[in-house]
Parts: sequence; structure tokens; C-alpha cells
Amino acid sequence: MLLTAAGPSLLLLAACSGGTTADRAKAEEAKLAAGPSCVSTDTTPVGLAVLDFITKAVPLPKRFLSAAGTDSAVPDDGFKMLQDKGPTYFYSSDTVAQRKIREKLEEVGPYPSMLVVFRGTTDADNGNTVTVRLGGHYVGGDDHGTVSPTRSFEVRCDTTGWKVAASTTEGGA
Repeated sequence: MLLTAAGPSLLLLAACSGGTTADRAKAEEAKLAAGPSCVSTDTTPVGLAVLDFITKAVPLPKRFLSAAGTDSAVPDDGFKMLQDKGPTYFYSSDTVAQRKIREKLEEVGPYPSMLVVFRGTTDADNGNTVTVRLGGHYVGGDDHGTVSPTRSFEVRCDTTGWKVAASTTEGGA
């Protein structure tokens, strides 16, 4: 009886092992031959660029703002990345609303707060390379008005997915 019960377990273990080395090599060759697996309409490149932008900003922002209702607003994937990294607020073009947000930021502490500005994307290589442009400036506190220079991020798709391949700082803000 014990031998019978062990039989299906061994088969299950063998099935989950992924096959032989030759089988795995053939599967990897097929994946490489198929080319990149990213979708050109995917917004993941924006999220990756936003993450790189905010983690390399000086001073390191602890709170984030996005320009609500404008073409400078950070797209959804980028906005989610901001939310994952810290408290995130919508920043209105209305001066009264801006004052209220700055007051709120002052109330909760003297942490660097950055308005991240989306400056667009450009696709190349049949959508397998996306250039994302981001800029920003600090709102409130000691760093109020400090500009974070505009940066361009080249995000490429390869067989493992999207990756930031390069970034450059543009001249001026």
C-alpha cells in the first residue's frame, strides 16, 4: 500500500521538475526565436522610468505629487509606482488648492515632496523600445522650488520583459 501511494507522488515530482536539460534548452531557444514578449501598448515602461527617476533624485523625495487633470499628470503605472514609494497627492493647477496641499504637507512633517511631471513617451523598434521623459520640482519645505532636471529613460523589451537600459539628464529644466 505504501508503494502504491508513493507512485503518484513520484510522478507528480517528475512532472514538476521541468523535464530534461535538452527540453529546457529547446524551450529557451523557442522563446528567443519568438522575440520580445512585451506588448507595445503596455505602460510598464512609464512605471519603471518613474521608479528610476524618484530613487535617484536629490534630495530623495518621501512624498509625491502628480499634476491632476493635465497632460503632465503621471500615467497610471507611474502613479502606482509613486504610491508604492510614499504618500501621493494630486496637485491642482488652482492656486487655492495648491496652497491647501502645501499646508497639508507642512502639517504631516518636513519631508521632501516632489511634483513629478510627465513629459511624454516615444516608441521605437516596433514598440520594443520606449523613451520616457520625466521632470519635477519640490513643493513645500526647505526644498520648495528646487528643480529636478528633466531626464529621458530608454526602456527596452527583451525576452525577460521591460528594463531601463539607459537614462540621460537633459539640459535645463
